[in-house]
Amino acid sequence: MIRIDESRLSPGEKLLWAYGIDSPEEIDLEAIAADRGITVKRRHLDSADARLVATTTAGIITVNSSTSEKRQRFSIGHEIGHWERDRKHGLINLCTKSDLAQHNQQAKNSEAEANVFSADLILPPYLFAPKMHGREVSIDLILGLCEEFRASREATSIRAARLAQCPTMVAVFGQHGRKWAIKNSAWPHYVNPANAVHHDSPSMDLLFAGTKGAKTRDQKEPAVRWLTGDNLRTVDVKVQSVKLASNDILSIVRL
Repeated sequence: MIRIDESRLSPGEKLLWAYGIDSPEEIDLEAIAADRGITVKRRHLDSADARLVATTTAGIITVNSSTSEKRQRFSIGHEIGHWERDRKHGLINLCTKSDLAQHNQQAKNSEAEANVFSADLILPPYLFAPKMHGREVSIDLILGLCEEFRASREATSIRAARLAQCPTMVAVFGQHGRKWAIKNSAWPHYVNPANAVHHDSPSMDLLFAGTKGAKTRDQKEPAVRWLTGDNLRTVDVKVQSVKLASNDILSIVRL
C-alpha cells in the first residue's frame, strides 16, 4: 500500500482512498456507486450524457449508451459527485437546461464541482502524479496514461499539465482556430497561446491531412509559432500533437 497524506486529498480522492484503491485498474465506478446505494443503467438519451434520480438514501444514474466508454465513466463520476455533495443540501437533480440558465449560479457551481469530483475519481492525483515522476509531459506519455486510467486524451492531458513542474500548456485546435487552452501554474501569465496553428509547424499538416490517432514527433519549434507575448523571438518550445477523433488536434506545449 502506498503512503498518502490523507489531509491533502480532494473529496474524490478521499472516496477512492476509503475503499483502499491504490492502482488505476481498481477504480470501478459502478461498484463504488452500488456501494453508495446508486444503480447505474444505460440507455439512449437525447439531451444529456447522464441523469441522476435520487432520494437522500438511494438513486439511479442513467448513462447515455451512445457515448464512448470513457465518456460514460466521466458521466458516472460526475453523478456520483452530485450524490456525494448535493444530497446533503437537498439539491439532487441539477443537470437540466433550466438549472444551468445564466441566473442559476448555484447550479453552475454544483456542476463545476461535480466535474472536478469526477476527474479526481478517474484521474486521482495521488495515483497519477507518481506515474509522471521524472518524465516530460508529451503526447507519448498521455497516450499511455489515458489507456491505463481509462480516461479521455483531453482529460488526461489536462491532469498531466496541471501536475507538471515545468511551464506546460495543453491546447485543442480545429481548422478554424484554437478551441481551448489550459496553462499550468508554472506558466508565465504574460505569455498566451496563439489563435491558430502556424503554417510552418508540422502540426499544420497533421491538422489538415493527418489520420485520426496520428501524431507529430516531440520536437523543438520556435515559440512564436505557438505563443504570443514579449521577448519570444529567441525562445524555443517543445511541442507534440495528436489527431483526435473529432478531427481537431491536441497539442502539448512546454516552455
